[in-house]
Amino acid sequence: MSIKFNILFRACDKVEFSHKSKRPFNLNKKEVIKIAFNSLFNSLENFDARFIIIGDDLSNEVVNFFKCFKNTHVFNEKLGSASASLARQIEIGLTIPQEEWIYFCEDDYLHKPECFDYISEFIENKTHYLKTSGKKKNFWNRLVGDLSKADLIIHPPDYPDRYLPYWKRPSYVFISKYCHWRQITNTTHTFLMSSETLHKFKDSIIASSHGPSDSVLSQKVYGKFFFQRKAICISPIPGLSCHLHESVLTPIIDWKELADENIKLMKNNSIWNDQPFSEI
Repeated sequence: MSIKFNILFRACDKVEFSHKSKRPFNLNKKEVIKIAFNSLFNSLENFDARFIIIGDDLSNEVVNFFKCFKNTHVFNEKLGSASASLARQIEIGLTIPQEEWIYFCEDDYLHKPECFDYISEFIENKTHYLKTSGKKKNFWNRLVGDLSKADLIIHPPDYPDRYLPYWKRPSYVFISKYCHWRQITNTTHTFLMSSETLHKFKDSIIASSHGPSDSVLSQKVYGKFFFQRKAICISPIPGLSCHLHESVLTPIIDWKELADENIKLMKNNSIWNDQPFSEI
């Protein structure tokens, strides 16, 4: 199975913080964008992938940074809001052939090098990993049905609040070749799905762009107990990416070490800060 990935990366370097929590490791927004994209690009190095940047009035420095990467197309417009940027991202996503996969990615997620190795392996073996049995002893699954037939959405980070008392809840757990995966019911607007799934849930996903509203996305698209008209959303354990805000760092992994490795790579390629640019 050959998977083609379309990376739709929303970026804005004008707004420093969208949450109350601070950026980790004393990074500013431009540095966060560069680290996030460099890590994502490296994770997809051995895959059939194209990258589309949906920029909201990006600075020349960041536009020139993106132009250093192969198979990367930059659309930089004055969109003026996260809602308009997300709507543009969805609009582009709906033009992608239905057999291909789309990663809707915000500009502040740091990815592990093995991120898409793990993801692609799960997608290739989705039917095997998600299959549930309706045997007499498993009455609950007789009600739920076979999860391998549900639409699959993948959310690469593992948020630490899911382990707090008020978030703990029953959920499916799956095992793949490389890691465990947990069914989740809430995400940000960073997620991976097939174009076919996007078209199936397009009305709800478009509705979630108003605000934007993570809760509309989660309530209308992700199944909790039943999946006949909902998708199943899963997240890896441990996480394969990290939202770069101090209060929500994916647990267990040393993200500062990974951020430093990406900075070192970018310095070596002369694409960090105000260094002269060279194509990767």
